[in-house]
Amino acid sequence: MPRPTKAPARPFRISGAPATRALASATRQEIVDTLASAGPCTVVRLADLLGRKPDALYFHLRALARVGLVREQHTPDAGGAAVFELPAPSVQLDYAAAPRPDLARVVRNALKLSLREFERECLAGRGIGREGRRILWGGRATGWVNDAQLADINSLIDAIHRTLRRGGPGPGRRAIALGFLLAPSGFGERSRSSRQISRATKATKKE
Repeated sequence: MPRPTKAPARPFRISGAPATRALASATRQEIVDTLASAGPCTVVRLADLLGRKPDALYFHLRALARVGLVREQHTPDAGGAAVFELPAPSVQLDYAAAPRPDLARVVRNALKLSLREFERECLAGRGIGREGRRILWGGRATGWVNDAQLADINSLIDAIHRTLRRGGPGPGRRAIALGFLLAPSGFGERSRSSRQISRATKATKKE
């Protein structure tokens, strides 16, 4: 008789202002991303994966712990050293509940971090990889989509997230980051706004 499949653990949703604001730091975003992919880590292991000094991470780990985004445990396997982990296998921003100004700040800093990583590798002059296995890829695409196509886009983004989250460190693996934005282009809103400004200007001149 086949074993029942275990339901995937629910992600920890970040909805409150303190937790959302804590992620406005690029370093804290890197810590959360690394713990999501690599799993529980000592500060020494975490520093090794991020290429930073352990002392530089304590402040950020404490800030994340204060808002519930990181938990600290002591296990015999780590030789008594503190082990840091996420409150769930993954954490997600709750776009419906998180304060919008704080949410915008978190995403802005995430994109700045991605841009910095892209520029560093791009300007290093190394190869970008063969077609189908590129490590550098940036750009922008715009289109008019219906509800079904929008659902497809969301599904593809979610699949990419799951692939990256499952990609823990190990032999033959390299750390890859993906930064992205999905938002209405505002084309129509800009056109309507321009027409409204034009009408307001004409009305003012007539007066």
